[in-house]
Amino acid sequence: MTNDSKEMQEDKPPFFNSWPKMYGLLIVVLGILILLFYLFTEYYS
Repeated sequence: MTNDSKEMQEDKPPFFNSWPKMYGLLIVVLGILILLFYLFTEYYS
């Protein structure tokens, strides 16, 4: 049982110290990409 808790503590995201911050960055990046693709589509249509 102690081994399982150590594995959970060692599982950290690559760039931040918590997963919610990593997911927040992902949401922001995806939002920026969606906005850029929308603007690109509007400009060339």
